[in-house]
Amino acid sequence: MILIFTGDGKGKTSSAAGTALRAWGQGRRVLFISFLKGNNIAGENKAIKRINDPNFQVNAFGRECPYPGTDCCPGQQECIIRAGKLSESDYKQIKLGLDRLYSEIATAKWDLIVLDEIINVYNLFESYREEILQLLDQIKADTDLVLTGRNSPLELCSRADLISEIKALKHPYQSAMMAKRGIDY
Repeated sequence: MILIFTGDGKGKTSSAAGTALRAWGQGRRVLFISFLKGNNIAGENKAIKRINDPNFQVNAFGRECPYPGTDCCPGQQECIIRAGKLSESDYKQIKLGLDRLYSEIATAKWDLIVLDEIINVYNLFESYREEILQLLDQIKADTDLVLTGRNSPLELCSRADLISEIKALKHPYQSAMMAKRGIDY
């Protein structure tokens, strides 16, 4: 089954992490791959690492926080890959993530694979679109897949069995509030 969590609202990654935790709690083997964010940013990634179980793994492919030892991000969220600010290093991180996904798919080990922000990767990195579609096609039928990100395109939506749109009705960012550790990341 392919699940998509998309939309402009907060909670796509949290929904994916909750699905992953539920699956792991039921004895399923879970791989959680985050794109666009570094390993030390998202609380979900930190929590999964603390579980310390080879059947629940997390990998992140993105920028690291340029302010080590502080709550990310006191700057301008430099640690998150965004449109209009793509570097050669960003392309390399995405390629590393896709290569890792390819090698993990080949093991046929995982019951659930979460690809956090893969929809944004698809939208931002046009040169990787075909590779992403090919990778999705290689995942075995009995492996469930969760895709997250904004503005899911038809090419991905047409492959999904479930699509949840998470809509922002009100958000603190609209009042110029900064992201809150433990709530937003």
